[in-house]
Amino acid sequence: MKQIMAHCQDRRKFVFDFLRTIFGDHITVAEFHFSDATPFYIRDGYYAHCLSWNNHQCVVLSPVSSSWRLPTLKKQLMKFQEICMLPCALCLDHLTASQRRNLVENNIPFISLSKQVFLPFWGCAFHEQFKSQFHVADKMAPGTQLVFLYLYYLQTDEAINLTRISKDLLLSKATCTRAIHDLTSSGLLTQKAEGTNKWIFPAYEKPELLKKGYDRLKSPVDRVIYVKELPENQDQIKSGLLALADFSMVAANVHDGAIAVSKKAAAKIPVEYILSKQEFHDFGGYVIEVWSYDPLLLTHTGRVDDISLLLSLDSDSNERVQMGLDEIREKHELPIRFEE
Repeated sequence: MKQIMAHCQDRRKFVFDFLRTIFGDHITVAEFHFSDATPFYIRDGYYAHCLSWNNHQCVVLSPVSSSWRLPTLKKQLMKFQEICMLPCALCLDHLTASQRRNLVENNIPFISLSKQVFLPFWGCAFHEQFKSQFHVADKMAPGTQLVFLYLYYLQTDEAINLTRISKDLLLSKATCTRAIHDLTSSGLLTQKAEGTNKWIFPAYEKPELLKKGYDRLKSPVDRVIYVKELPENQDQIKSGLLALADFSMVAANVHDGAIAVSKKAAAKIPVEYILSKQEFHDFGGYVIEVWSYDPLLLTHTGRVDDISLLLSLDSDSNERVQMGLDEIREKHELPIRFEE
């Protein structure tokens, strides 16, 4: 919440500085306190400020959530205008060209951080800077999911940027940029620009962040291979039933559990080690899960991280396995499958 409040304050400063370039130094901004007649969904859903310019005033509403929908904002602004004695406007982080056109055609006053100002009662200024349209897929790409889980597990309130994420996760800046764009477009992250640098913040506190993004996550297991021996000189991190057995009543041994490796590590496994599935069932061996992202990047415990493990076993029909997974769900405040 501190991060969100800080982001709101920085947004207010940016808007104020920009408006001064248009209306001059006489414009001021102050907190606005909602009246008792204001509906709760407006009180809880918006930050409000009062702009004053010479002898003129207006109230600006900034949505708390970054995952807003334009029809809802328009309806709620008109509702608030009915009970407010001053002209009202929306303050939005970014707008697409079609969103700006819709607001202007419907005579909805607004201010945007992309330097768009439409205040019919004061003045207008449009700079042709628009947020590009971005299609958010139903499921996250592997790099996006890795960035999302990294930010979810991060144990700090310190703001971070793309450079740090790229360094910590050994990802290219291009991959990180696509991931951050996806997560921002889907309302899971917010960004604050300072010069050429952009600071990145989760849009929700834990565990709400995970709940909001969980439906877009998928199993990290790309494929399974069977080997007669585990490769030497490779980090062996437990996954599957082996990992689940570490903290639940599920029983597992090295032959029916799994070891998780990255695609890069899997490529180094000697061909002579690899068994067919039938050979594995006939003569035994070891199971290796090849992950779409490096499992070592999210854990330091000798077993894969909680959420990736949950995703990899989520479709298992074994009731005992699901009961073991419920310990993870409960820990991270996700809906559990089996009640005691």
